Amino acid sequence: MKRLISITTACAMLAAAGAANAGKVYLTGHDPDFHAQGQLDGQIQLQTALNYVTGGTYNNGTTKFLWVESNLAATSGHLVGFNGLTTVGVGAGNVDRVDAAGFAGVNLNSYSAIVVASTFGGMLTSAEINAMIARSGDIAAYINAGHGLAAFAECFQTAACNGSNTLVPTTPFGYLPITVTSVDTVAPYHVTAFGASLGLTDDVVSDCCTHNSFSAIGGLNIVDLDQENVATTLAGDVTVGTGGLSGTPEPATWAMMLMGFGGLGAVLRHRRVRAFTA
Repeated sequence: MKRLISITTACAMLAAAGAANAGKVYLTGHDPDFHAQGQLDGQIQLQTALNYVTGGTYNNGTTKFLWVESNLAATSGHLVGFNGLTTVGVGAGNVDRVDAAGFAGVNLNSYSAIVVASTFGGMLTSAEINAMIARSGDIAAYINAGHGLAAFAECFQTAACNGSNTLVPTTPFGYLPITVTSVDTVAPYHVTAFGASLGLTDDVVSDCCTHNSFSAIGGLNIVDLDQENVATTLAGDVTVGTGGLSGTPEPATWAMMLMGFGGLGAVLRHRRVRAFTA
């Protein structure tokens, strides 16, 4: 009995430690902040990302997330991504917006999640990306404390993406240790089992196109891919370390592990009882 208790207690402590030291990250080559402004599929993608990284609090009226985007007027082919938030029920009490200068001094721990607009078709620029890169250590600590981060399409000027907002040298998604590419992908896109578990469908992720892809997934799960099996969206519970992103089990997985260890302990105890009574 003591062995069973010790196994279960140790697993519970391990689960608590894992849950406390992981944050939810959602990265996509799609630009739902643009497509939410006129397309239901874009609204579903935006809502899914916000719901995932904020733990469902993005529109509860009491908990705020941080939106990162320039304050520049929309240029040709772009929209102000921030304006897409109203389509999924985000009001002023749910979000604060900062540009590069604002991000440099903001207290990240005041927010449930950081949400980064797209460079195409939102109005994120090199300045905001570089401001986040300058605070990559703070962002890592923020995620490791259990907060979330969502980031939408970032790219340079390629056939796949209008990178006019990132002509100043920078590294897309450079505030996270993940490899990013900008390539022409082959539509339509399809969701994985993990993507389906988030409520996404093939029709939703194929609303238009993707503007960057991911050649390495680190500790994240693939949410959707193109017809050549190139990853276009990634998400997962991760910690950020010197070696990159490390995935951690979801709470449901921890529960299954605990049940498994508990069952194993019960079997061992039952065998001991039978041994003594044989």
